[in-house]
Amino acid sequence: MEPAAHDWVAYSAQHRPDAPALRRGEDGWTTTWAELETRVARAAGALRARGVGRGDRVALLAENDPRVFEIQFAAMRLGALFVPLNWRLTVHELAEICLDAEPAVLVHDDVWAEAAEQVAEKAQVPHRLAWTVEGPVAETDGDLATGEPVAPRTDATHADPTHILYTSGTTGRPKGALSTHGTLVWQALNTAHTSGFSAPGCHHLNPMPLFHAGGLNVMANPILYFGGLVTTLRRFDPAAILAAMIDSSPPVTHFAAIPLMYRAIAAQPAFAEADLSHLRHLIVAGAIGTPELFRTYSGRGLPLQPQYGGTEMGPMAFALDHEVNHQDLAEAGSAGRGAMHTQIRLVDPEGNDVPDGEVGEIWLRGPSVTVGYWRKDRADFFTDDWFRTGDAARRDPDGFYFLAGRTKEMYKSGGENVYPAEVENVLTLHPAVADVAVVGVPDEKWGEVGMAVVVAVPGTEPTLEDLTAFAADRLARFKLPKRLAVVDDLPRNVTGKVNRDALREQYA
Repeated sequence: MEPAAHDWVAYSAQHRPDAPALRRGEDGWTTTWAELETRVARAAGALRARGVGRGDRVALLAENDPRVFEIQFAAMRLGALFVPLNWRLTVHELAEICLDAEPAVLVHDDVWAEAAEQVAEKAQVPHRLAWTVEGPVAETDGDLATGEPVAPRTDATHADPTHILYTSGTTGRPKGALSTHGTLVWQALNTAHTSGFSAPGCHHLNPMPLFHAGGLNVMANPILYFGGLVTTLRRFDPAAILAAMIDSSPPVTHFAAIPLMYRAIAAQPAFAEADLSHLRHLIVAGAIGTPELFRTYSGRGLPLQPQYGGTEMGPMAFALDHEVNHQDLAEAGSAGRGAMHTQIRLVDPEGNDVPDGEVGEIWLRGPSVTVGYWRKDRADFFTDDWFRTGDAARRDPDGFYFLAGRTKEMYKSGGENVYPAEVENVLTLHPAVADVAVVGVPDEKWGEVGMAVVVAVPGTEPTLEDLTAFAADRLARFKLPKRLAVVDDLPRNVTGKVNRDALREQYA
């Protein structure tokens, strides 16, 4: 029998009613756990009035805001699945996701009202609910203030799905990784062992987009599970983040970002002399940090904590616990050792375990790993309950993992996953493109960027500006190639497939 799942908000409202739960960084608006219970119950009523019930999907398109969590918890209370949408995508891409998820309602703020209206029309979403970003919360809740309160469920189990978090597939088609009550709880327990989420007085400052597992599930939801405080920031502003780190009450204790963001914070004039001694854990993920970055922060008494994971993985699969001094391993590129409740294998292409020191594909199994993808065959992604990540790593004799790239063709640009097939499918429609291959190449600012290697139609001379302008309506900005090479032919292997390794070696 599956364990019972408990309503986090109702529990903390009973046990710590006056403690802060959510805060909006732009104006300091704060809700206690008791107040959050009232707001979540009311938001659940607004959703239920639009026909949302158990198993339905609730999509959301909005800036970072405490109300994102209110909608998440309201959907969970109704037994519905929360589907946060990436506002970096085009309307066309968002509509594709909604056509797959078939949400009963699309919740949005006024910033994204126009896009939400277009998405709802294209995907035939029957209902929309909205709030206003600017102004006092009590006056800007809009549709969320209209619901009759809904009491917590008593029949939920750890097996019940709670989220669909979309990540692009290797063919460029979106696929939705499923979270459950159980995977959320086990992720919180996993990270509590490495990042101190269960300690009292946790305060997480979160500028990471809440449509990503990185913003939603790395720190925010685990800290809320343990009854801590999460402060949201709409967008990444290094000066505002540093100011909040220096002067917040209660003090900020936890932070997570990609290397690019950490470099921008360290570049602020106030960083060198700021008192940041109250910060406990600084997770760095999404890309491998440079030795210089680790030295910059350790020099201020703030060792960064590398992690590896992904949307489907909890998202944390292994981490470098900086309660012990592992600065040398961090600078050497280690992402740490395995999470307590996650099993890890490194396997060769035949599925055999490789010995320490050799590179293999990362396979994962455990209660925080996704149970599968929305409306997709689990067997396509799992082998005997082991999730095949497509990422590669080696392990040293002490159990520390070092990432070695990807077995798939996906690359990361600024922390965002980009799949070449999706970009290629758009670029091939350009009248000057006869053939094209896209590969990720190193970039100092973004970690990796797309390099489009194009065979031009005779008599044409395509430019990077031409191609990006052509693709801008169908691809998010981070997916557009940043470099271009025009060649006579693409290298291919004996089966006729493009030799991407040769391209990466040539242009890296």
